[in-house]
Amino acid sequence: MPSLAASSNFIAPSSSPAKRPAEPADDASATKKSRTHADQANPLGLKPLGNLLWAPQHGRTRAEGLGRLGMLPDELLLSSVFSLLEGEDLVRMAGTSKAFFAWSCVEGMWKGLYIQKTQGSLLRWWGSWRASYINSFIRPSTESSSAPTLEHPLPTSSISAPTLHSDVLFQPALCAAFDACSIFRSPSFVPSVPRISGKGLAPGSLPTEPVILTDLMTSWAAMSPSPSRRWTLDHLSHRFPTQRFRAEATLTTLPDYTLYHENCPQDESPLYLFESEFVRKTEGLGEPSLGEDYQVPECFSEDLFSVMGDERPDYRWLIVGPARSGSTWHVDPNHTSAWNAVTVGEKAWVMFPPDVTPPGVYASEDGAHVEAPLSLAEWFISYYAAAKATYGSKAKDPSKRGKMREGICREGEILYVPTGWWHIVVNLTPAIAVTQNYVSHRELPAVLRFMRDRPSQVSGFKLRDLNSSTDASDAQEGGLNEDDCDETGGGKVFGRFVEAMRGAEWGEMVDKALEAIGGMERRVKDAEGKKKGGLWTALKQEEGEKAEEGKSEAGGFLFGFGLGDGEFDDELDL
Repeated sequence: MPSLAASSNFIAPSSSPAKRPAEPADDASATKKSRTHADQANPLGLKPLGNLLWAPQHGRTRAEGLGRLGMLPDELLLSSVFSLLEGEDLVRMAGTSKAFFAWSCVEGMWKGLYIQKTQGSLLRWWGSWRASYINSFIRPSTESSSAPTLEHPLPTSSISAPTLHSDVLFQPALCAAFDACSIFRSPSFVPSVPRISGKGLAPGSLPTEPVILTDLMTSWAAMSPSPSRRWTLDHLSHRFPTQRFRAEATLTTLPDYTLYHENCPQDESPLYLFESEFVRKTEGLGEPSLGEDYQVPECFSEDLFSVMGDERPDYRWLIVGPARSGSTWHVDPNHTSAWNAVTVGEKAWVMFPPDVTPPGVYASEDGAHVEAPLSLAEWFISYYAAAKATYGSKAKDPSKRGKMREGICREGEILYVPTGWWHIVVNLTPAIAVTQNYVSHRELPAVLRFMRDRPSQVSGFKLRDLNSSTDASDAQEGGLNEDDCDETGGGKVFGRFVEAMRGAEWGEMVDKALEAIGGMERRVKDAEGKKKGGLWTALKQEEGEKAEEGKSEAGGFLFGFGLGDGEFDDELDL
């Protein structure tokens, strides 16, 4: 077998450690700061494949460095060769050539290996997933026993591969280098989410579109100047140093997360601390719990899912993340609305109404399946400009103009997300927030219809015993008909929620909402010639009728699932 690498491509690691990355510059040096961040995100100096047009001689780096493996396309090389290796094997492979080194340094691979090795824990952080894995599990303990620091990087940290061209390798670096401030700090950026005072707003008086609310957090302890209660990551780390919080696929303490939070320039999608049990986890520790540090504003106080007690889905979260972190495109579950209060930092929001699926996002007709770019940066790089041109304030098509909403929610402000609105959120700075999902009387008809007609999509409820929960016969005794129930868990959630509402003396409210959706369903069924019965019964009946008639009608599924959320809201005048 010929040599895997030409001698010019073999690695000669420097004996001296690399310098620590420069501290971020101030706002006056934004260009320099951006360039520094880009260098940190792409330490190997990788190039996109298209750049080979100007330097075809650089193709030798890949061809000679990979040897016969160079016959494989980059995608297959990553998925079927390097991604199958263990950490120790990747370290050995990295010593073969610069090409092997680059393929062995893909951060996404090391992230998966680290999380698997730690069984879902974020422990000691050394500036990258690769460095954290190697220092924690491969290097002799005497070499890595000191506290994690960027002052002592790996011996190979000075190696670069500027003549290696690969879109597969370059794309993660491009996404890691993305700076959302280049969009939202631009002089041409004009926010389209209005900002109003929330003082005096009563439940049910909120607009039907997104809005940023001010003057609602002034009394919160989380906003207090006192270090003992102020919600900064440093203060929270001192208050709760040993509690473990959920950060995506990991559990971590706040001190460990702080070290990661401040030093993750190569991470394409920085870990977003998103903890639903933050109140319970901070109770009984001799400190005021985090639940005591904020109050639900009056305009969001009507929370009908509260009748479900501890069977309700998770509904409140502590959110912490560095700049560039955030949440990808989604619609809040179970037709809930939401509010997001920023205690530290700034968050940029892009939003679309229920009747517009964001560009780059593909949702099935019933909304059960959604495909979207995996990272925030990938969407902004690939689709933001097209979305702005198609749905922004200057879009050519009047019917689409202004559908895309953008805004920056700052420290001390709350962004209101109406039910059904698509949204993506990115931190412009390190940020901390608390968010809650809720259902008021305004959302109730849509929520009930969703529960009844899409039971498989109802999520998060923690019913203690589905076998003993409200079934069709129990519901009939309580005044519900067969159409109100389903044999699935989602259908039983629906029945139990209705009965809980009645037990909480909100019977008139829920009956009015049921009447509204029942009337609508009957009109649709009558128009389609469907017989009375449960949703599944109606679907099977329709299939049987079509089979007997030997014909197939496009859109037959629409009576239960095809009506868009926006159409339903218009019908109910929500």
